Amino acid sequence: MDVPATAESLVDMLEIRRLSVDDLSTARYVVGAAFARGAAGHYSPPEIGAFAEFVRSPHYADILLGNHAYGAFVGSEMVGIAAWSVGEDKKPTARIVAVFVHPLFTGSGIGSRLVEHLENELHAAGYRAVEASVTLNAASLFERLGYLETRRGAWGLPSGREMPITFMRKIGSRRPDVVH
Repeated sequence: MDVPATAESLVDMLEIRRLSVDDLSTARYVVGAAFARGAAGHYSPPEIGAFAEFVRSPHYADILLGNHAYGAFVGSEMVGIAAWSVGEDKKPTARIVAVFVHPLFTGSGIGSRLVEHLENELHAAGYRAVEASVTLNAASLFERLGYLETRRGAWGLPSGREMPITFMRKIGSRRPDVVH
């Protein structure tokens, strides 16, 4: 099938907008599907199940709605989600708390575009550094985007199960006149 020369790339068609309570069901579906697909080579079935249980919990909805959470949409279809929060202890550091792309859309640049959107927003809010606690399967995306692994650890889920994660950090600004 020929694609017209005027066709836009999938990333160019994205609309990124703030998540609302009406988006939570779809956001949970996207996160659950993305994690189940990407995590298979990195996590055990019980760990994947525990994460799925967490995503369906009211606590996960609170995390999304209590932070700066966004959905990436192509038309009316949510294809990804991302969220950031203020760092701990009043540090000049923000924290990326979620980036997930629906499995049908992975590899198309949506994850990179979501991270770029978050970085632009948090840099505009005055943060110079970004921390990310990412699932093991997402570490390569963040490395490609300039994040450095600082350590490996675990994230405690409400069920009591611990999920292995990678802690990553990126320092800097896209402005060349800022010295770090």
